Amino acid sequence: MTTATQLSKPHTEIDPRAFRRALGNFATGVAIISARAPDGNHVGVTASSFNSLSMEPPLILWSSMKDTPSCKLFEASCYFGENILASDQMEMSNPFARQQ
Repeated sequence: MTTATQLSKPHTEIDPRAFRRALGNFATGVAIISARAPDGNHVGVTASSFNSLSMEPPLILWSSMKDTPSCKLFEASCYFGENILASDQMEMSNPFARQQ
């Protein structure tokens, strides 16, 4: 499954230059994607499949296997967070690396 989210009513304005700079700095690496489903459940996964999709509107995408239990929670969520890890934060990805 490929998921993309658009901030149709953002809480804050997104600076296009900062967004472009952030995306440009992520050539490859690991990110933690997290979300809260409408019922309050939290889910997080480790991904290296993070990509920029569009600058206007600001869109990103990441991929997940459709049959994972976490996929339904992400699909039910209105938003997801993308947390790009620095090289000294890689141990943070371990709890999210297993299939959920």
